[in-house]
Amino acid sequence: MPLHHVVVPLLMLLLCVPAFAANERVVAERADDTPATIPLKEALGEPAFSEAMSSGRYSYAGNLKCRMCHKDFFLGRKGDAHDHAFEKLIEARDAESPRCLGCHSTGYGVKSGFSSVQETPRLLNVQCEGCHGPGSEHIRRLGKGGFLAGPDRPEILSKMCLSCHNARWNRSFTHFDTAYKNYGIATPGTKSSEQ
Repeated sequence: MPLHHVVVPLLMLLLCVPAFAANERVVAERADDTPATIPLKEALGEPAFSEAMSSGRYSYAGNLKCRMCHKDFFLGRKGDAHDHAFEKLIEARDAESPRCLGCHSTGYGVKSGFSSVQETPRLLNVQCEGCHGPGSEHIRRLGKGGFLAGPDRPEILSKMCLSCHNARWNRSFTHFDTAYKNYGIATPGTKSSEQ
């Protein structure tokens, strides 16, 4: 047997094992059978979430609609980790796991939200509505409010963030206030020295 038939597979194994072994959180998440996180539901609470979703007023539009009026934010977020959140699922081979999709896509678990790459590719990653909730009412009001978790409702907006950025995943959790304030501007710095 030629040497490269042994060496190449061995090298591939050595390169892949650390990536999976180092992320015990992913293994634990796959084994967890509790219901998947639905950030909007966690932030609003069950009664308000059910009332809003059954009203028929709220549906997801996708960030291309947001771009029409909020171009500076749209472009300012292109390098942001949220805009690449789904790639982490692909790397971990978990692109269909309901336990992961709530925090790595926009609106998973909500009617009109992300359901699959094939059916709703426009809602991949964590887009504007991933933090603010469905944008249909905001669009209908011509940009004057209408979000379930908008800047006019900072306590709900903060809860949206913390439903994914929690102690379990520790992504911007330890310096949450700094990271949260950074999202109030269109083009945030890559990383603050406090983060």
